[in-house]
Amino acid sequence: MEMKHKRKNIFPSLLQGEYKAAYCLTEPDSGSDANSGKTKAKLTADGKHYVINGQKMWITNGGFADVYIVFAKIDDDKNLSAFIVEKAFGGITMNEEEKKMGIKGSSTRQIFFNDCKVPVENLLSERENGFKIAVNILNIGRIKLGVAAVGGSKMAISLATKYATERKQFGVAISTFGAIQHKIAEVVTRVFASESAHYRASQNIDDAYNAFVAGGMDSAKARLKSLEEFAIECAILKVHGSEVLDFTVDEGVQIYGGMGFSAEGPMDRAYRDARINRIFEGTNEINRLLTIDMLLKRAMKGHLDLMNPAMAVQKELMSIPDFGASDDTALFAKEKKALSNLKKAGLMVSGAAIQKFMAKLSEEQEILMNLADMLIEGYVAESVILRVEKLISMRGEKACEIEKEMAIIYLHRAIELAAAAGKSAITSFAEGDEQRLMLMGLKRFTKIDPYNLKTARRKVAKHVIDKGEYPF
Repeated sequence: MEMKHKRKNIFPSLLQGEYKAAYCLTEPDSGSDANSGKTKAKLTADGKHYVINGQKMWITNGGFADVYIVFAKIDDDKNLSAFIVEKAFGGITMNEEEKKMGIKGSSTRQIFFNDCKVPVENLLSERENGFKIAVNILNIGRIKLGVAAVGGSKMAISLATKYATERKQFGVAISTFGAIQHKIAEVVTRVFASESAHYRASQNIDDAYNAFVAGGMDSAKARLKSLEEFAIECAILKVHGSEVLDFTVDEGVQIYGGMGFSAEGPMDRAYRDARINRIFEGTNEINRLLTIDMLLKRAMKGHLDLMNPAMAVQKELMSIPDFGASDDTALFAKEKKALSNLKKAGLMVSGAAIQKFMAKLSEEQEILMNLADMLIEGYVAESVILRVEKLISMRGEKACEIEKEMAIIYLHRAIELAAAAGKSAITSFAEGDEQRLMLMGLKRFTKIDPYNLKTARRKVAKHVIDKGEYPF
């Protein structure tokens, strides 16, 4: 970001590792509702400094940071402003290190600002622009957290797979048991699918950035704008990546058995460390609500046509299903049709919910969570199919047999989860004939041809076990 006035340029020191930084947003009474923070900044009489007073908590790197990005409200402003605060300015104290369930290698402390004097030129960006900065930082933080969760999942899979091949019961390695193979295949498939969605969104963000820059936009503004464009995907990936990691380490503990519960084994730390990911960078509940909130706001602003497709699906419900012949020989033809129908299921439920509740839909958090789950699963299932389709175009179908099996396995799971979420939503607001019609429509739109998932999982598990690690 462009330096203002004569402000000291700290970024070279940060990049070279001479300075460590911390991000100070959360307060005791403002977590998910970050803009309600009570930390205040007041301009001194001579107009040369802002004096900051307030408390921040759960601050990562707090114990050793040299520089803090502090969010505070100037006087009675409605929105936060952001300040670059150096520890050397003084007026900064902190509590002892927090004793946490996991991530014990991370410094986490409460920080107090007591008449901390900050030069006026250390105001970051414009006055009241801090909340926008915070939100954009959270956007990039969410997709980065998802990527990190995928990386952690891969490591846990490799450890669990290696243990399963070494641990013997009844005279054979436990990796030969169908129940263990099921676990290995499921975790690998979910991680591969999550990674696919992260690749997709990351490429979309980069493409948007390049397009904005090519159109003459300033590089810094283009970076923020590209993240805003895909804020929904960032929220989706934070939820999915963190929950896949939780599932992976939990199954890792189970594969290790008694040693999984022992602090002597690697899964103890993995299990504890994973849990925070569903909380920070916005809880998964908040991120689920955000995905639908952002979607509806874009629709209301005319940036996204949501209601016309939803109305089209409602009309389709009243028509006779098309049983005509279709070309199912093309790659993923049946799967793409199932995906298209899955999107219709989401449109059907969301359209009906909007019509039912209108502006009060935001108060129906249970329904919003159901809609978010349908959206998340549809996005990830489509992402893994797109990835495998591209891999096959590069390597050939035979070379991608295992990846193809994983795409199909994940699609079946996504449809099953979306159907359950859709049913939960429908039965919570529709009654009588409307409910019966919608449930029939949901069943129609979440139908998929049977597939031998046991055999598919065994193929995936064998491939992973033969490699002795996560191999993709």
